[in-house]
Amino acid sequence: MFARFLSNLRCLHRISHTIWRFLLPAAVLTESIRNGKAKKCRKGRGKDKCDDADYSSIYTMTNQPINEILVYSRNTCNGALAFETAVATNGTGSILSGSNGDGVDLPAPIDDPLASTGSIITASDCLLAVNAGSDDISTFHIVSPAEIELVDTYSSDGDFPVSLAEREGMLELSLECIYLSCYRVHVPNSLIVCVCVPCYPIGLVYVLNAGGNGSMQGFHLTPETCELTPIEQDPIELDQGNVTPSDPAFFPASPAQIGFTPEGNIVVTIEVNGGGQNFPSGEGSLNVYSINPENGTTTNEFLTQTNVTGAAGSSVPFSFDFDDKGNLLLVEAFGASGGGPGQPNAGAVSVYADIDVAPMDVTADNTTQTTSCWIVYNPKNSCVYTTNNGGSSIS
Repeated sequence: MFARFLSNLRCLHRISHTIWRFLLPAAVLTESIRNGKAKKCRKGRGKDKCDDADYSSIYTMTNQPINEILVYSRNTCNGALAFETAVATNGTGSILSGSNGDGVDLPAPIDDPLASTGSIITASDCLLAVNAGSDDISTFHIVSPAEIELVDTYSSDGDFPVSLAEREGMLELSLECIYLSCYRVHVPNSLIVCVCVPCYPIGLVYVLNAGGNGSMQGFHLTPETCELTPIEQDPIELDQGNVTPSDPAFFPASPAQIGFTPEGNIVVTIEVNGGGQNFPSGEGSLNVYSINPENGTTTNEFLTQTNVTGAAGSSVPFSFDFDDKGNLLLVEAFGASGGGPGQPNAGAVSVYADIDVAPMDVTADNTTQTTSCWIVYNPKNSCVYTTNNGGSSIS
């Protein structure tokens, strides 16, 4: 009972201490908004003056042998960045291979060493990051907008973790009711009245491993402590076939992103089905796994796979986001409009409807750039943005 009482106290603290945050469109960047509203810029003497403006926190990961999280403050009025601190993850970074072991040798992806989206994310008052070299995940507690503290590291249950996804309050089993706010009505013979306060539900986290045949594993996230608890299930092997090299994987063919649909199911993008030996002529795929809402588990029995084929008969689906109607927006690095790797007009954005039931490609548009890798949807103006490594541009 005492342990339960302490847990309820943490829930009450969690309710009174909430920080809102959002993600930036980059593989290893995330931003946390500080409490309060940013003041508008005031113009004077030809320059914008942002006195007393609020600021947000931006986190990035070094991905070095001694991996670290770098914390920056960002002036929300003029966008200026200032370095705050560096905190070790207690893990090691790494880089994917440039060779497929079958005659294709490309430069190592120094500018995108994990070839993924979501290698560092925020979840409630927690920050999570992958350590691809040591095959684990680090969690941090966001103490203040300029300070984070390492909580622990957890095995990813696979080789070369590259992407993380979190669904807050996903699990139905975690809902509780606590009776801590009690008072006596000031009338004769009155009863003690207690207010029922719901505890914040436990979050669901999945990690995507790119090494070997590719796999994913789930965890329960306790938002009050930022601790992860592995789900009682075996790692889910991806439909990758026999992939070589296995660890690290060949970067143009490795799985790139894991995420949750608006309905709470899992989406994984596989750049080339069957691995590097099928690059560049092979197809990639969208893989949707239905989730058990009671415990967060899934299996390959609940997989719906949709092949992604470009105009040239091949495609490299990379990252995705969702619009405000629940459509999946998929960016393809190669394969559009007959373009191959490194060719003009190879990138594209495709829109998929009914992603949880029967994914259907409803429209596509060319980015006119090569190696279009990251995508973000802005609900404020209904615009979609991509970054294009090959063209050093934003579409």
